[in-house]
Amino acid sequence: MQDIEVEGVTVFAPPPTTSYRYVIELKSSKLSIRLEDRTSKKQWFKGEMIITDFVSTTNAIPEACVADYVMCFRDILDSKFAENSDVNRYLVTLAEGALRLELVVTIRVLRSTWKAKYTFDLDPVAVKQIDMLESKLRDQQDEIEKLKNLLKTGNNLSFVKLTTSTQQNNSLINWNSAQSIDLISNGCDGKIKILRSGVYMIGAIINGSSETEIQLKRNDEIIQEASSSGYGGSVAVNTIEQLKTNDKLSFSCGLNHVGTSYLTIARLGS
Repeated sequence: MQDIEVEGVTVFAPPPTTSYRYVIELKSSKLSIRLEDRTSKKQWFKGEMIITDFVSTTNAIPEACVADYVMCFRDILDSKFAENSDVNRYLVTLAEGALRLELVVTIRVLRSTWKAKYTFDLDPVAVKQIDMLESKLRDQQDEIEKLKNLLKTGNNLSFVKLTTSTQQNNSLINWNSAQSIDLISNGCDGKIKILRSGVYMIGAIINGSSETEIQLKRNDEIIQEASSSGYGGSVAVNTIEQLKTNDKLSFSCGLNHVGTSYLTIARLGS
């Protein structure tokens, strides 16, 4: 049987919510599933599974082999999240930091219909710092690909690029002044005011003096946190958010800001 590996990004609740990167691998007829929180970079894993570990008489798909189940699980994770649909996915917190991944699909054969559920208890795994850095770089590459696809499809894309080398006394990063039809930065208070409601892609590289913790805030409420994990104090922040007119974005840096930092904000769509 041919080895298979599929990966992608999924969510388990309507946006805005935490997104997860998944990897499903079939090797030597044994299945493994890895899940990563794209914000915290925590990972969970379950491996060395044979087909009878997750398929029984109650959820078996007629004539399906292990590879078919891999493709089925991928389609469930890749599908648009909806409470009421033929496919569903759930993530349940267990004891000692473990997670239970539940994948549900509606199966129809002739006049019969039933829901098949597949359950995987994933154990937390230690993440090496180099793996964490690679994950952050992979997230940035994903965001770049999204921008490329938007340009290829001809969708309108309005963006502003900001830089800074200063920090407010209240720990806010002070971005340079700039203005577009979508947002404005006055260069004084560290806040970026949204002028048009819509979906925005936000990407930043922020440099601190040592292990730095960054908080991205909307109207002073935290919407994303990230840390440098010891890599020279450099922190990458990437997210897509639904923002409203008069919303204010800001970045808080836990330790002294050094060098130059960069921020790009792009409004998606027309």
